[in-house]
Amino acid sequence: MRDPIRLRVQQKVPDFTPSELKIANVLLSSYPSSGLTSLSNLAAQAGVSDPTVYRMLVKLGFDGFPEFQQALLAEVDERMNSPLSMLEGLAPDYTDDDVQKSVFRHLAVSLAKVAEQGASADFRAAIDLLADTRQTVLCCGGRASAFLAWRLASHLNQIRPRTMQIEPSIDRASASLMDMTPGTVLVVYDFRRYQETVVHYALEAKKRGARIVLFTDEWKSPISSVAEITLTSAVQNLSPFDTKVPALAQCEALMAALLRAIPEQARTRMRELETLRQIEGARRSELAE
Repeated sequence: MRDPIRLRVQQKVPDFTPSELKIANVLLSSYPSSGLTSLSNLAAQAGVSDPTVYRMLVKLGFDGFPEFQQALLAEVDERMNSPLSMLEGLAPDYTDDDVQKSVFRHLAVSLAKVAEQGASADFRAAIDLLADTRQTVLCCGGRASAFLAWRLASHLNQIRPRTMQIEPSIDRASASLMDMTPGTVLVVYDFRRYQETVVHYALEAKKRGARIVLFTDEWKSPISSVAEITLTSAVQNLSPFDTKVPALAQCEALMAALLRAIPEQARTRMRELETLRQIEGARRSELAE
């Protein structure tokens, strides 16, 4: 699986000439639709010549504009595929053992890609942000990713204060928005077929000064335009449903790194929680007697 074109453009920015940077800015400003026009129109939007666009695409690894657009269209198709259309495209002749092995191998590749990004500047920045125990941390996700927000919030609660899971809906979670103060950390999980209520909530939270940490797929949720930190993971799977295994692995890695970042605070809080649980256990024993 090749990297998304947007990611390849971002990675190549240091190698671009000033004219090529103009093209990159046009492509990234309204991705992917900006690349689905003609070569001459893209050049005109960037204020450069047609050969300059061609040279830039060669730098990105394409033989020319047609190959670039084919790759872009393939991304759009992958991004918009619904579980139903993916189900209709599944091969019907797998045995159960073949499916299990194939899925596990596919997930291993996806996890390896996430591991390569694990020491990225964004990952380290997320650790620093969540390690600041003076700030409130709110975690949320969409219909298919709320369980990830719940898991992260439940783990964070054990090692740092002022952490909770919320429902990312302006009408149902208006209190959390009203109480939001500048510096509040909002951790959002939003994956392709991006949920409108989640996006709107994050945009409103940004207006109120929230610092957004976004977990999303390779094509990136619209929330990435306002997120301070964006962590991506592969979601493609051999079933009709996108996998969240790599995103779950990111959560595990995040917690391991946080325990190293705030060891004393984590130990103190976990001891206090254990004491409270013991008190509750003793109370229940007394009631039972």
